[in-house]
Amino acid sequence: MNYDCLPKIREQTMGINYGFNKVRFMTPVKCGKRIRGHFVLSEGRLRGAGMMMTAYDVSIEIEGERKPALTATWMTIIQFDPKDRPEGM
Repeated sequence: MNYDCLPKIREQTMGINYGFNKVRFMTPVKCGKRIRGHFVLSEGRLRGAGMMMTAYDVSIEIEGERKPALTATWMTIIQFDPKDRPEGM
């Protein structure tokens, strides 16, 4: 679900799933219900010359329900070639 909606980083050579924090299951998803994921970039920081740690606030909505099915913070690491690093970083 997420790779279809997140922006592509041109210089990225690899993406690593680092894990989830603050995972909360709020509402069960009933059989046949449609869901929609929201991914909002909440933090991005460099980790060395060729890596960037990102954090996304994630929410999975259920069609017709007031409360989401899940909320979490998703951590990823983006690896890129250090020579492609933008000036001033």
